[in-house]
Amino acid sequence: MATQFLPHLSQDFTKLLESKKKHDVIIKVDKSNNEKTFCAHSIILETRSVYFENVFSNKQFRKENNIFILEFPDLSSDIFDILIRYIYGGIINLDNKKASDILNLLTACGRFKLKELYDYVQQDLIEHHPDWLFQNLFLVQKISFKNSDFTKLQNYWTTTICEQPEILFNATDFTSVDKEALLSICKEENSCMEENELWDHIIRWGKAQNTELSEEINNWTPSDFNALKKSLEDFIPYIRFYDFSSDDFCFKITPYSGIFPNDLYQDLLKYNLVSDWQPKFNNLISRKAILNIPNITIDSKLINGEQAALISSWIQGNNESEISNKFRKIYYEFKLLTRGSRDGFTGSIFHKMCDNKGPTITVIKLKDETSILGGYNPINWDINKGEKYEKITDSFIFNVDNKEIILSRIQNYDNAINQYGGGPNFNDLQLTWTFNVDNGATYNKKAYNKKIHNEGSFIVSEYEVFGITRKRQ
Repeated sequence: MATQFLPHLSQDFTKLLESKKKHDVIIKVDKSNNEKTFCAHSIILETRSVYFENVFSNKQFRKENNIFILEFPDLSSDIFDILIRYIYGGIINLDNKKASDILNLLTACGRFKLKELYDYVQQDLIEHHPDWLFQNLFLVQKISFKNSDFTKLQNYWTTTICEQPEILFNATDFTSVDKEALLSICKEENSCMEENELWDHIIRWGKAQNTELSEEINNWTPSDFNALKKSLEDFIPYIRFYDFSSDDFCFKITPYSGIFPNDLYQDLLKYNLVSDWQPKFNNLISRKAILNIPNITIDSKLINGEQAALISSWIQGNNESEISNKFRKIYYEFKLLTRGSRDGFTGSIFHKMCDNKGPTITVIKLKDETSILGGYNPINWDINKGEKYEKITDSFIFNVDNKEIILSRIQNYDNAINQYGGGPNFNDLQLTWTFNVDNGATYNKKAYNKKIHNEGSFIVSEYEVFGITRKRQ
């Protein structure tokens, strides 16, 4: 059995680099920032790097006094120092390196075709610098999709955008995104976006690639449609057009009929006009069909994880009584602050347990009813504000009874929340000074847009308040 003494080999070759003994290559880097020179050996460079092998075999260098001269004026000396030491010694240390430098290192690895480092450097970024990557998604996209081998970062980018598509599609420079990156979103079955909205963004991107197109589609010529078709033809096989409603087909597809393959368009037309028409091109699994309804782990006697997830989706902007594909990813956690049966049913206890705890969800069970009512307050409760109405644009109240789910959003912004000494007060829905007695709760429709219960006064049999915190992504 052979014995390996690789550490000694690595140390000896690193010493050779540092000693510059019998070097035949000079490499100049970082011209704009105090140019630095490295002395190296051509036989080692071309043995360890396909890039340098091609340089020397194709004579892509100049020579002075029998010394090969290579110049990389745009390459940081710190980055090249890491690479040249790896080439000689097979060792790389990324501890205490900034994320931006590691990403530049990955680019340099690609340049010199050091493929054995690709996965290692990408994994280091993903494991140790997730916050930086999340904050620099457009830079990550730009670099990762330029090299087909940077698959770990490509997958990270695609997964992140599929979970939070608004990051990409709401960005001002969205239309500059690389085609392959955008195509990766369409190919992903788990994208948290409605199909018709995805198509809207694809159309917007395609138009931006053809700036000569008129804003008014009625003025387009056949050559205009052909130009857009050429830009978008790779996307069309990955859009679930059969998931579109008839209205969306009319307003989002028919105006662009000229960019579709004729047989696909004719089949879509029949599918929307002929009852029981069986699609001929519906080979993709509907993203809605693989929708995993999210669930939240919640310490509650009143609502379950699915109901908590639905309420969370309302915080995110959902206005429906169910969770759509767009709101499949849940970004909030629920922490129990108080429970009536555990802590008491009075306004003083409520304020003691819940004031100045940030956004909250209140859920209420009325005596002798199945109704579970509640409300979302996106700001602090604060008894010290003294019966003051708060102006809020994104509060809501709700009924999550199993028989009927009703979401009612604030429409009279000036009177959304009342800060008084009793219990949670959403103007329409109020808990008074003591909740589990006659007239402990009242409901009268005033400030919110939908009626969630019969008006009147009620007894509360249980109530809970949860602090809402955004999950760290």
